[in-house]
Amino acid sequence: MELLQLRYFFESAKEESFAKTAEKYLVPTTSVSAAVKRLEAELGEKLFDRTPNRIRLNDSGERLQRALCVVFEELDGATAAIRAKREADREIRLLVRTIRSKVTDHIIEYTAKYPQAKFKAVYDFAVTDFENYDIIIDKSDGCYTEFEKFELYTQRFTIKAAADSHLRGKKLTLRQLSNEPFITMGTETNTHKMLLDICRHAGFTPNIVMQCNDALCYNKCIEAGLGIGISGETLTSDRAIFLDVTDFEERQVTYGYYKRGVTDAVQQFIAFLKSKNNTK
Repeated sequence: MELLQLRYFFESAKEESFAKTAEKYLVPTTSVSAAVKRLEAELGEKLFDRTPNRIRLNDSGERLQRALCVVFEELDGATAAIRAKREADREIRLLVRTIRSKVTDHIIEYTAKYPQAKFKAVYDFAVTDFENYDIIIDKSDGCYTEFEKFELYTQRFTIKAAADSHLRGKKLTLRQLSNEPFITMGTETNTHKMLLDICRHAGFTPNIVMQCNDALCYNKCIEAGLGIGISGETLTSDRAIFLDVTDFEERQVTYGYYKRGVTDAVQQFIAFLKSKNNTK
């Protein structure tokens, strides 16, 4: 006696049709009929009264159906609980391609509230296997056409320099910065692409003296006076200032991208991120 035989019998008894059972399980009707006949042979009893156009449970079939109602309710409940536990235990897979520090703060706050939460957070601008992630944090980008999205954060960018910079207190244009040394993040980052774009529109190529793939090192180099660089609107120390560049006003909207049909754990984290939305 096989579980599939019992499933075929149970569904056929409910629908009074082998054809409808076959349609549900995507198998030929003959496969369902043959499986039920093997079950009847093992039991030594007919379970259905058959006519050319219909099947109907007999007394033996009704007795087996009542027993299977209890069995399948328990079995289906147990398997659903096991799957739910597996999904609850699975880590939330995040690909973070912008506002990395802020997303890290959100993860820390979330895990403090929900200690059972697990994350696999990848901070990598070069990753392209988007299907392997539950949520992607990035600016507007045409490569996420298959994803749903929600606005997460709007950030104003300006140009940051060391607190003792000779540019302090001056009203400047981008063109006046053409001879200044620039520090930038990695070539795939949004800030690097933004720097190249604004300088190109201002008519010059920036003099990049250093690239840092680490945000902490990037800020330290600017604070030390090794160069100037694009930064978000929040200062992290008193060792840096924002320059008054009159023709530079850049805002960037960051989105959370996700696929339909995510797990409950992912949905809960998405709801948490939406509650942090500063674009309202």
